[in-house]
Amino acid sequence: AGTVYAVVPDGAGGWYIGGSLTSVGGLARANLAHVGADGSVGTWNPGTNGVVYALATAGDRVVAAGGFTFAGGQTRNNIAMLDGTTGLATAWNPNANNAIGAVLVTGSTIYAAGTFTTIGGQPRVGVAALDIATGLATTWNPAPNNAVYALALNGGTLILGGVFTTMGGLPRGRIAEVDLTAGTPT
Repeated sequence: AGTVYAVVPDGAGGWYIGGSLTSVGGLARANLAHVGADGSVGTWNPGTNGVVYALATAGDRVVAAGGFTFAGGQTRNNIAMLDGTTGLATAWNPNANNAIGAVLVTGSTIYAAGTFTTIGGQPRVGVAALDIATGLATTWNPAPNNAVYALALNGGTLILGGVFTTMGGLPRGRIAEVDLTAGTPT
């Protein structure tokens, strides 16, 4: 019951789903659920107190992002890393000050995009690279002038989509490609 905004495979033929949900398969679920390969709803039930717009997996953990202040039994502002088995929030806590609509995991970095202006202990407008171990923002900062809503990995670059008109001080009308190392627009 509700709307699914995000789906990510669990690596075993099933799926983690997120959205604005109150139940899945007749079982009460607050915005997050796990659906097994056989279509059954699993016991994984971290729950959030607000919508989940994006999901990604990092090994046996699930990164959930959206517009919430509570996830997996802990205070987590708009982004949380959850144990893929228990659903409990890990200690990882970037504490974004506004909603996140996209997340992407590559190597030891989690990229987050949304309407935030601070995340991982640093000022970042719309997009940030977060250390997968600490949750702190890295030095990578492409500096868009407004929100970023979409992320796509393209080899050594990241494609960003949103409502920005500049990226790193250069004109870029709502879509830009930036280097993964320096964060500079191509």
